[in-house]
Amino acid sequence: MKEQLLIDLIYFIIVYFLSFLLYVLILNKKRKNYKEGKKQMEINYLVKKFKLDMRKTNYNTLKWCTTFINPLIISLTFIAVMSIKSFLISLLLGFVIMMMLIYSLYEILGRILKKKEGKNNV
Repeated sequence: MKEQLLIDLIYFIIVYFLSFLLYVLILNKKRKNYKEGKKQMEINYLVKKFKLDMRKTNYNTLKWCTTFINPLIISLTFIAVMSIKSFLISLLLGFVIMMMLIYSLYEILGRILKKKEGKNNV
């Protein structure tokens, strides 16, 4: 059991590191400013759902928060799916886990950013 947890932890670290590098080296280079970042679905979701004022919220903060969260979602989903033998069940479970992680982590991030925006307003 401990060996399996160690193997899963190593896989998690490798997948997180690779997907984080992909985001930093490829995707973040394309998104230099907010106009280019508006094309990204995550940023649009956060700005519209939580009514973030982009004059108060720093775009780089938003960009780096999504850069840390997206590889986390990918890695956690990968680890959960990897341990299941059935392809169909792993596909369905992977989809459900990914949707739950996306919703919950972006909800937490949006609330933190909105609260931080309110503090900057005072």
